[in-house]
Amino acid sequence: MVLVIGVSEIETTIINVWADQSLTMLSLIFEHVYQRGPMGSHMDQVTSSYLFAGFAVLLLGAVLLILFFPRLEGVSVTGDIRPEVELMEESRGNEAEIGRGGASAVDVALRLLEPDERRVVEALVATGGTMLQKDISYELEISRVKIHRILVRLLKRGVVSAEKEHNTNRIKLADWLKE
Repeated sequence: MVLVIGVSEIETTIINVWADQSLTMLSLIFEHVYQRGPMGSHMDQVTSSYLFAGFAVLLLGAVLLILFFPRLEGVSVTGDIRPEVELMEESRGNEAEIGRGGASAVDVALRLLEPDERRVVEALVATGGTMLQKDISYELEISRVKIHRILVRLLKRGVVSAEKEHNTNRIKLADWLKE
């Protein structure tokens, strides 16, 4: 049994089942290779040790990939831009009284975002504030990996939220930006 920290119970169960099955299969392969070799008796213990070590490295790589690849639902807000937006919105409101025109929270937030982040937020605003992650990727013609990285940054800044939906994520614009 493998102890995995920071991973959901289902993912831990999958890892444990896979590890148990892999070790069972590996022991059968190792026994066969050690006794007879893959193509006869010319395979020695050193070659079979390399086979075992390679399989162990693959297993370790799979576990590390699951542990360190960030999932959107696990990302927490660390650098919320809401106070900055409210401050800029307030100062724009004072200018609006003078006659220069005001700005909404979305307009102010867009000014504080990077160009790729801005494109994602604009797409969300255009569709009513919610989209599937795969649809964002398709509509903006940006790779799924890059969209994931952009969404992680937006999640950390409190601009969007993510909910797991089947094999993708439903991305929603923050409530304070919809007002």
